[in-house]
Amino acid sequence: MYLIFDIGGSSTKIGIIKDKEIIKKYSIERKETLKEFLSMLEEQVEKNISTYNIKGVGFSSPGTVDSKTGNIYGLSAIDYIHKYNFAKHIQDKFKLPVAIENDANCAALAQMFMDEPKEKDIAFVIVGTGIGGAIIKNKQIIRGRRLEAGEFGYMLLKNIEGEYTNFSRLATIPNVVSRIKEKYNIVEKPHIVLEKYFNKVEPFYSEVKNMFQYMCMGLYNIQYIYDPQVIYIGGGISQSEKYIRELKKFLRQEPFNLADINIRPVTFYNDNNLYGAYSNLLKSIEKGVRL
Repeated sequence: MYLIFDIGGSSTKIGIIKDKEIIKKYSIERKETLKEFLSMLEEQVEKNISTYNIKGVGFSSPGTVDSKTGNIYGLSAIDYIHKYNFAKHIQDKFKLPVAIENDANCAALAQMFMDEPKEKDIAFVIVGTGIGGAIIKNKQIIRGRRLEAGEFGYMLLKNIEGEYTNFSRLATIPNVVSRIKEKYNIVEKPHIVLEKYFNKVEPFYSEVKNMFQYMCMGLYNIQYIYDPQVIYIGGGISQSEKYIRELKKFLRQEPFNLADINIRPVTFYNDNNLYGAYSNLLKSIEKGVRL
């Protein structure tokens, strides 16, 4: 059995996986300091080692992950993961095989490992607090010179005020929630904001409509830059059939329809990251790789 951590902006998901099946899954709220985070990791590893026959630990993490060393560069919603190599810390403390990979790459690895799509050239857009991404060419992850190939969330777009900002800040529900709070002093949970959009309640309708248009801009750019056979949409929002249907509706409108974009949700929705970190760990163990 393998212990897998999926580190996110609001929580860390934890799974026990055996023979390609998640046999236990739970989550722990985000820790605000590195000390608290390391304490949580150590506690969870110790607890699960005593309960299960754990043969290795896998991590799915935001940021620019160097999977060979465990170091994390770039930016993410969790600043402290860039300051200390926590994956190597766990490896050295518990003397277990440990592997770590970028969360969007994990989502892609899960699709390739568990579902084996027939397409060879694929892009992944992972939508959460921000936007991550991955590029598959001939069924291999493209990493790039700085390990940042597929980091679509950094893509620059102009907002309706004409200011440059990035794709992540414009095209996710949590950022819509923040804008509604800032502009209208209204506080609502993300799923309620989306529900009110579908019921055409203002100002939710206008703000979420803008979000869908920004998402289509990003997908349009990705399609023309790489021209993938399919773009998979991942993250928790991918489980919403209404969200995927609405996104497809916007993509059929001008000018987005010119790009002929084929989207589909990832197979395992929010669990793609867990399965991807698991497949990455198995590969690492097979090769005898250590951080």
